[in-house]
Amino acid sequence: MESISGRRALITGATKGIGKAIALRLGAAGARIAAAATSEDRLEQLCGELRELGIECFARPCDVTDPEQVGGFVEEAAENLGGIDILVNNAGVGYSGTVADSDPAEMEKMIRVNFLGVYLMTRMALPVMIGQGGGDIVNMGSVAGLKYSPNFAIYSATKFAVRAFSEALRNEVQGHGIRVTLIHPGMTRTPFFESFARGGAPLPLDREDILRPEDIARAVEFAVTRPEGVSCNEITVRPTWQER
Repeated sequence: MESISGRRALITGATKGIGKAIALRLGAAGARIAAAATSEDRLEQLCGELRELGIECFARPCDVTDPEQVGGFVEEAAENLGGIDILVNNAGVGYSGTVADSDPAEMEKMIRVNFLGVYLMTRMALPVMIGQGGGDIVNMGSVAGLKYSPNFAIYSATKFAVRAFSEALRNEVQGHGIRVTLIHPGMTRTPFFESFARGGAPLPLDREDILRPEDIARAVEFAVTRPEGVSCNEITVRPTWQER
């Protein structure tokens, strides 16, 4: 296990759920955190919590679907922290329901946040990482990106796209010393998954043995602390009881 003390970590969707758990986990391991999310108030709260723990934090509101905002965030984060060593593309949205009953505006938003946002943030951060000679990119997939999920057709499609993108990216950047890891969370108790209950198949969020955001954060930490030359390309984390 390699130390990440002093490494610069950019995290999107960082103010709640899995993103916040990742920020706290990597920060506790010594990383310096750059946090992006759409809520300025929640970003201030997150940085306050991190700084109370002695963790350096830079934060800026950022819509990951807006190239100008993404470019500005990456530029300011790299300037404030002195570079970018870890990028965690965690921002995502989810809406459930059948294709026939779906809201086109919601479906477009999922495509833009879940896929375009991953591309844009990666595109803007890559020149910094390439210039430094290495880094880690961690993309948040889903078990829905391994096998389709009824009532979640478009969400599944966005996560299948992230999987294809991650594997192609891995081949593109391996010569630059950049590792690409795709994390597939299973059922996790977060506000994100609770929103899926509207209009879709019921989810067993009342189970006591459902995953916690900290379980996914540990998987991210595991990936970015592997020895040089070791790359964890895909990690799937499910509750033991989860079938799909």
